[in-house]
Amino acid sequence: MADKQTYPMISEKNWWDLRNQFKKTIPSNVNPSYVKSLLGFNSDDSARNNIILPLKQLGIIDEEGKPTALANEWRSDEKYENACKAMLTAIYPQELTDLFPDEEIDSSRVKAWFMDTASIGQSAAGKIANTFILIRTAKVKEPTVKKAAAPKNGAPKKKTRDTMPVPGAPIIQPQKAPTQDQSAGVVSPSVHIDIQVHISPDASAEQIDKIFESMAKHLYGR
Repeated sequence: MADKQTYPMISEKNWWDLRNQFKKTIPSNVNPSYVKSLLGFNSDDSARNNIILPLKQLGIIDEEGKPTALANEWRSDEKYENACKAMLTAIYPQELTDLFPDEEIDSSRVKAWFMDTASIGQSAAGKIANTFILIRTAKVKEPTVKKAAAPKNGAPKKKTRDTMPVPGAPIIQPQKAPTQDQSAGVVSPSVHIDIQVHISPDASAEQIDKIFESMAKHLYGR
């Protein structure tokens, strides 16, 4: 490894936005115009320094900006882990990967390592450490699942067990309403009955006649 080794730094958001775009279609060339249109950078220099340079360091694009074979593996969910391992081997020293062999990584320790070995400031070391951890963990980010929207006011509600009608059976809903006894000046309750009849569309004419005959017998004494 050279005395002044430089390491890639790319934000996690840009990493996944780029990868999602590569999954849709691999570009013929990753140039400043492509990066600005996709990620919203304002200048060519910003696009080069923040995206194009680290992609070249990682081996995802070549010196001319053309995607490599590694880019094709990087965009595949099945080959993503292998692509990350190839980047680790090509870029980072064995000492670093030996120090952090597990998936759970202390970012502050990684940052301190880069500050010490690369002789860089806290800000740059933090960005480089985050990129290393992103590649070291090699976990495909799951897409965000949107929650179903709550029903708007006035939407039909499901009937509960208590209000579910039984086909073919009359439903009696008694309602008591107070009445005024004019002679005694006392309020006494009276009974008001609403009857709802739900008949199955499969019922025959004879069955329908029997239902109303039964209602007349029991309700009106006929």
